[in-house]
Amino acid sequence: MRRAWEPRYTMVDAWRGLASLGVVCDHLGPDLGFNLGHACVMVFFVISGYCIAASTDSCRRNNVGPAGYMWRRVRRIYPPYFFAVCFFLATRFLKMRAGMGDQISHSVLVWIQNLTMTQWLSMLAHPTSYAHQNTSLFVAGFWSLNYEEQFYLVMGLIMFAAVYVRKGMLTAIVALMVPALVWNLYHPSLSYGFFLEYWIAFALGSLVFYRLCKAASSRSRAAIDLALILLLVFSLYRNLTTHFAGRSVYFEWIVTSAFALLLVYLRPWDQRFKESKLGVVLGAFGLISYSLYLTHQCNFHSSAVVASRLIGWGLPRMSEFPIRLAFMCAVAAVFWYFCERPFLNKPLPGRGLVVKSVS
Repeated sequence: MRRAWEPRYTMVDAWRGLASLGVVCDHLGPDLGFNLGHACVMVFFVISGYCIAASTDSCRRNNVGPAGYMWRRVRRIYPPYFFAVCFFLATRFLKMRAGMGDQISHSVLVWIQNLTMTQWLSMLAHPTSYAHQNTSLFVAGFWSLNYEEQFYLVMGLIMFAAVYVRKGMLTAIVALMVPALVWNLYHPSLSYGFFLEYWIAFALGSLVFYRLCKAASSRSRAAIDLALILLLVFSLYRNLTTHFAGRSVYFEWIVTSAFALLLVYLRPWDQRFKESKLGVVLGAFGLISYSLYLTHQCNFHSSAVVASRLIGWGLPRMSEFPIRLAFMCAVAAVFWYFCERPFLNKPLPGRGLVVKSVS
């Protein structure tokens, strides 16, 4: 007999920090022959699924309805995003003043799309291999937020329906995986910007939450584990037997299913990790991960200038990469303090989980 885990999973923050660093390193470093940045975004989607499933569960337990849930999501995500857009525009203006060309769009529609995170609408008629190739994006890295915005809206609708019919949300989350599978099997290498393309990754994170924190029996936990393993094996096989020049949904499912299984089986080690020095350091990166994700692509030129100056003053040439990485992390930390920290949601009053004994 054992008890369900608490929703708070410290290691998730560490993985979020590592994923954000992986995205930055992929953008700064040489071509490794492996799409590290894209794999890290897949990790973000799984983490997002876990966190949003935990958030909606908390909202339901604390009588916070769908409107309250959506307000908390918008308040948490949009203000830092808006400031990041302003930060991008400021850097483009400075580059224009320095004679480096006008990189600011003059399309009203593009401005509206970027201010509302609806750039993905342009992709419905003009699909691309990867969503970051969407020409409507001010910053290519913001592509994943287009999907996150849709995930939050869909989860809000599922929560509304669950409250109305007085049922759990898991059935609807899993049911949506069916059209998502069909969509991706039919379009395995194209991106239309529609949430179904990455719903599998998001849903896997939600399944991890229910498996760790809500599952009432060993049979239901085993069923989730088996589903994750089968998806991993199927994706490995298809990825080995199918070649794609660009995006491969099977590669994405390998990353997401393997990471979901990793989250499940590392859960007993979370407390020990939390108390370790490594846990503290990676947790700090997890804290600023959203800010790092939002700001790093605006700092390519400035970080290169800083590295060049420091190398010119005597630092070895091999220090260029760590200098640029450290500069981007420092900018992200400042951005987090002034533009993200004020909009963090306060934790809802804790009622604790309805802890169930499971065999």
